[in-house]
Amino acid sequence: MVKPALKFSKIVRLTSNNQVAIPAAIVRRLSLHKGSYLEVEERGRQIIMTPKQLVDDEDAAMYREVIKRGREQLAHGETVTWDEVKQKLNRQSS
Repeated sequence: MVKPALKFSKIVRLTSNNQVAIPAAIVRRLSLHKGSYLEVEERGRQIIMTPKQLVDDEDAAMYREVIKRGREQLAHGETVTWDEVKQKLNRQSS
């Protein structure tokens, strides 16, 4: 869970390998660890780094199939209540 954003500023140096060290306080607040993935984007003169989680190909295929099945059910007018969805999720996580 990401905690509310706090204003934190520190100067870091770009190394000869184009690397920077992220301050430990930020690493802790964002629950980052060695091997964490970050999306890096440029916005004007800013560099924005956003923590990301990758999905395995196996999981992605399963998610695509679930979404496809859901769309087919919607197209046929098949629906379930939110309570039914929560019950099913609770059974799957047990």
